Formats: sequence, structure tokens, C-alpha cells
Amino acid sequence: MVSKVTRSPGADSSGIYRRPRIVLKLKRFEDLPAVLAKTKSYPTPIRMVGADYSQTRCVGGDGGTTVDTGTLDKILEFGETTVRAQAGVRVGTLVRALAERGLELPLTPEMGQISLGAVAVTTLPQASYGAGVAQLSSCVTELKLITPQGRQMTVTERERDLMRVLRSSFGLLGVVHEVVLRVRPLTPVKIDYQVLSIKEFTARFGPIVNAPGALRLHISPFNDRITVERRTLDESASLSRSGIWQIRNSVMRNVLPAFGSTVGSVLAAPGLRAVMQKALRATLDHRSTRGVAMYAHEWMRDMPNEAWKARHTYSLWAFPQGNFPKVLSEYFTFCKSYYKEHRYRCNVVSGASRLHQDRGSLFSASYSGPMFTLEPSSTGDAGWDDFLIDFNDFASANGGTPTFNQTRALQPEHVAKSFGERIKLFRALRQRTPGGGRSCKATGERSSCLAAPSPARRVLEPSSGPTRTAWGDGKPEGNCSPRCPQASYPPRPLTLGRSTSRCEDARQSTGRRRSWP
Repeated sequence: MVSKVTRSPGADSSGIYRRPRIVLKLKRFEDLPAVLAKTKSYPTPIRMVGADYSQTRCVGGDGGTTVDTGTLDKILEFGETTVRAQAGVRVGTLVRALAERGLELPLTPEMGQISLGAVAVTTLPQASYGAGVAQLSSCVTELKLITPQGRQMTVTERERDLMRVLRSSFGLLGVVHEVVLRVRPLTPVKIDYQVLSIKEFTARFGPIVNAPGALRLHISPFNDRITVERRTLDESASLSRSGIWQIRNSVMRNVLPAFGSTVGSVLAAPGLRAVMQKALRATLDHRSTRGVAMYAHEWMRDMPNEAWKARHTYSLWAFPQGNFPKVLSEYFTFCKSYYKEHRYRCNVVSGASRLHQDRGSLFSASYSGPMFTLEPSSTGDAGWDDFLIDFNDFASANGGTPTFNQTRALQPEHVAKSFGERIKLFRALRQRTPGGGRSCKATGERSSCLAAPSPARRVLEPSSGPTRTAWGDGKPEGNCSPRCPQASYPPRPLTLGRSTSRCEDARQSTGRRRSWP
């Protein structure tokens, strides 16, 4: 059964713009075929809402049907090497349940508010330990989904090519309702830190990337500082969670976003802001964290259930490992130049992760080789959206690869440049998918860049609001400027449990051109 919740015509209290005609709460996955089939009862576009934590803009299923899949939250079976769960289960809930049984996922994300539906069919790169597993979907060994025709389908790793496509299909080929993931024995992780200037980081880059372990970077362009966090699996390590480390971890998880939000709104003077930020970061001294050993799930960030309360947002691009020191140096220059011209700077420490090569999904960020992500972070304060427009141009010009669910303000030309023939392959597959019209009409903000050109393109778009086409001349529809963020977001995908985005506000871009040198 499904229950009707509301017919709200506008944005909800979270600021996410939802204008559906009907909002439903799904009670059983068996009801999905009926929802897809009954076009008169459940109008198109259909939008499946999961954890609501994707970083891309949400325009909400205007005039259509929004389905809340949060009740599909059961962990069905624990095995020695796998775990089976419904697509609405949150990753944080799953990894803690696994830890109680002495198990863990091969990769542990930084944030626990991700649904397994998003894990299964979106691009979620994580700091990796070795080749082959650099994004969460590569942990998936089996999927159960409802096709656009309403039929149930099971896909396993034995169907290698199909699994590779589904792992980054963003729901365009069906609605996933059950997932099986690979697990391994719970193993302590030793964490060491090293603080370097950009010059020192460049000089030592070879030894840094050649040493074993996963790498996570904490980047401060205006302080010329890069904190290199190395995570090494060590079965013989004795767990040591020092009190100062726990304080640091709590600050990183909870205080910094709130602090950035407060400072950004209260302390307008850059000098006062810099003094307070320096004082706070002194509590995060890397010398207090050396020799720490813990389990991976213990560093996971606990975010509020309501995404708007998180006060933390980011955007992600990946760059080839061999060129990353040069890109990072130019990013420092870009940030300083942008601040000089527009008086805007990110108010939360930026992050980065090393990704080993992973060809497990068609749109893997490290499909062609080892990469480093670059993740500007913010509380979403005034100026953030404009900053990302220029940052995207910078990233694309430097050979970056975006993701469809974590790269904000993404333009079709960025997608075409990064994915090339893989985009054409996916579009061809979409054209051969029977009954795909229903799922097409629930295509996602980023994912319509994946859909094939069609004369029926108009009916696939939201019922209101300007959009930018994903092919042809690339001109925006409606009265938007080509630089307007609203002109760059196609509608979002039909994905069970997909972690959807907080909406960027409806303000227009300033329309300026990129400011980086």
C-alpha cells in the first residue's frame, strides 16, 4: 500500500522546491509497479526521495508524483561475506549493525546519511585502499529492481557489463529496491597526519601516493596548508582513541559547519574571521592525532535527518593523479583571485580523496586511472552558487571529471568533455529500453545529460521553470541567462532511495563570466 501525504504546491520548510501534485509514502516495494503503471492516478514525473542528501539542486517533480521510500529500511540478511538490505536503509545504520557482528564494508563513507539505493546506482567516490574499489557502488554484488515496464529483475556480478551500467544508471533503467553488498572482517585503521605547504606537498607527492593506505586531504588555500591524512589497515594495531582526538573529531563533524555559518553571517570583517578561524583550527593540531587507531565506522559523520539542518554542502570533481599537485596549486591561486575580485571564500575546510582506478561502473570518477577528488565545501552562504559556476569552468579546463549527483551547477558541455563515448553508449542503451518513457519523465537533475535526444524531449522536462538542454546548441530554455544556475539543471532520476539534493535557492546568477586567470 501507499499512503497519500500532501498536495503541497510549493517549497517545504527545508527550502527544497517541491511542487508535486501528489506526495506518497511507500509501504512495500510490491507497490512500485502499480505506481509506475497508473499514469492517471500517479502523474508524471515520478520522483523517488531517499535520504535527501545529494549535493545537486532539486526542483521537485513539478506537477507529478513524489514517493518517499524511507520506510524500506530493513536489513534482511547478514552473511559471512555479504549483507542484504532494502534500498531505504541508511549506510550509517548498516555499518554500525555490521560492526556489532565484527564486519564492515570495504569502503566507509565520510557521511552516514546515504541510502543504499543511492549507493547502488550513483557515483559516490571514497578514499580507497587499492585498485578496483574506489566508489561505494563497487561494493554491490546483486541488485533487485523494478523495470520501467513494472517487471521485477535481479542482476548479479555474473552479468558484468549490465552491472557496470546499472551501478551508475541513476535510476534511469529501473527502481532498485534491494541490494546485496560485499563485506569483510572488521579491521582497525591506523591514522597518521602530516601538515604540508603546497610547495612541500608537491615535492613529496611521489612518496605520499606510493605509500600504502587510503589518503584524505584537508585543504586550506588561504593558509597555504594541506593536512594529509593517511589511513592504513593494520590488524595488529591496538585501538587508541585519545581524548583530544575525540574532541577533534566532534569539532570536524559538528562544530565547523555551524561555526562557518555563524562567522559568515556575523563577522563581516575578514580580519576578525581569520583570527577566529585560526583559533578554532588550533584545536585540530595534527600532533594530537598521531598514532590513532580505530575502526572505520567511528569517523563517519552523523548528519541530521533533515538535510537543511546540516549547514554543510560541497561540490566534487576528480583530477588525474599525476597532474594533481599542479591542479591543487592552481586551485589555491583560483581561490585567492576569486576572493580578491568577488570577496567570497569558502567558509569550511575543503577536502580531497585519492581514488584508485575503478572500472566497476560506467561513470566511475576513476574509470581511466587513479584520481584525486577536489571538494570545495561551504555552509551554502551567499556567493556559494556563483563561486561554483566559476569553479566548474576551472575544473573542466584542468581536465576534471564531475559526478552527476555531487557536482553542483554542472553544464552539459562539462559532461560531454569528461565522459565522451561513455555518454553515447548509455544513451544508446536507454533508447533500447522498452517502456522507458515513465522513467524518463522522472529523470534526474544531472542524469538527463545521459538520456538520448528525442522529439519528445519537451514532455520529459519539469512542468515549470527554465532548463538547459543536454544536447544540440546548449542554449537554455526560458528567459534564463546561460550562466544562471537554474538553466543548468535537468529533472532528477527515478531512483529508489536516491539521496536527493537540497535545493539551491531560486536567486539568479549575477551573470558574470569566470574570474580565474
